[in-house]
This record gives sequence, C-alpha cells and structure tokens, in this order.
Amino acid sequence: MEIRPATRSDVDELIESFAEAPAAQYHVRGRWDVQQRDDGLFLLARRDGDIVGQTMILRASKYDEVQAAADPAEINGLHAFVRGEGVGTALIRAAEAVAGDWGRPAIGLGVSPDNPAARRLYERLGYELWSGPRVIDRWTEQAADGTVVRTYADECDYLLKRF
Repeated sequence: MEIRPATRSDVDELIESFAEAPAAQYHVRGRWDVQQRDDGLFLLARRDGDIVGQTMILRASKYDEVQAAADPAEINGLHAFVRGEGVGTALIRAAEAVAGDWGRPAIGLGVSPDNPAARRLYERLGYELWSGPRVIDRWTEQAADGTVVRTYADECDYLLKRF
C-alpha cells in the first residue's frame, strides 16, 4: 500500500468516482483547497493502483479549545474504502508521521460517541481521551455546486496522542 498526498489527477479521479454523490465531490474539492493553501495534506492510500482510503491532516485543530490546550495537528475525516485490511491504521500512521515532520507536539481527532469501532482503533494506536469537554463538530454538507444541503453540529469525543 502506498500513502501519499493527493495530486490534481487523484482529485479528478475521486470526483469521477463520486459521480452519484455530489456532496462527496464538493467535499473532495474542499480537501484539495485546504492542501493548496498549505493548511493541511489530503492523504490517499492506494493499493494496486486503486484508491482504498483517504484522510485529511490539518496543521492545527479546528476546535479552538483543543488548539489552545494541546496545539495538535488534526486528523479530519478518516475513510477506509475497504475494511479490515489495515487501510485505516496505515492512514493514521502516515498522518502521525506528517505531524511529526511538521514539529507538532501532538495529533488528535474527534470521534462520534456512536462509533465505538473507530474509537477502539484509535485507542489501540495510543490515542487517549483529552482532559477537556466533548467538542462540537460543525460542518456543512454541500451539493456539487456549493449549495448548502444541510448543516451539522455533532458532539464528539476528542482523542489525543502526544509525541
């Protein structure tokens, strides 16, 4: 498996693969924009030429209270397109390496309380519940043209791994 930052052609491939999911297309474009601004890296996992997973690593936490307390880089949205084959673990390890290269003291992520399988994975990899309160993950689902479909405000546990 190869994990590397997305290229423009990777983004085009992903957008084409999400032809029936305009909101996913918009999301991919947003991740590309973050990478182009150098606010993070859009990492893709490939196996045998196929994209099998993706994640975004942000240079700084999007949660002000976490940023003030721990100053971590942040994994934002981990998606393994195949399960049980180590894709998620490999993406997390790659994100950790990037955070280390950036000189960050820690890396963190929000996980929904109703996603115990993801939380077990993160804890197995050394992530611990941070000492602050749950965070509110606010995001907007948008159509391919940018029209707002729905806004979200989901309570999440924040897990942190210090280096």
